[in-house]
Amino acid sequence: MPQRPDGAAARPQRVTFTKSSAERIAAVVRDYEAGDRGAEPLRFGTVATDARKTFRIATFSGAWSINSTKVVTFKYQTATPNTAVATNLVCGLSPASSCDVSIAKEGTAWFLVQPNLTQLPGYSDSGTQVLTIVSGSLRWIGTTAC
Repeated sequence: MPQRPDGAAARPQRVTFTKSSAERIAAVVRDYEAGDRGAEPLRFGTVATDARKTFRIATFSGAWSINSTKVVTFKYQTATPNTAVATNLVCGLSPASSCDVSIAKEGTAWFLVQPNLTQLPGYSDSGTQVLTIVSGSLRWIGTTAC
């Protein structure tokens, strides 16, 4: 039979509680039994943080050509750092002002996934338009211009 660290034989030992410990455990059991049966069970693990997110919404300003990097600012985040360097493998972008983009993380690198197309030059919410490439960047053009 295996031995305990003190050298005695390892046998099943009865668990004993102090009166205050037993009362504390009983109170938790009563709270649980009176609680929401549809609630998720207790889990003991790591808590997700913004650092673990792999898909984010960010914004940038100025031209961002294809196959180049840009410093983007995360939206909806107040923690520091709130910027990242992302690589554009999708399309050239030259918004008139700042532009919202979706970015995703692969390993330790961030990449452009999708720009907010309504923030690209020439966009109009009326009429029919086509998305074109002008001077290497996406741009909206009305169908009458075609």
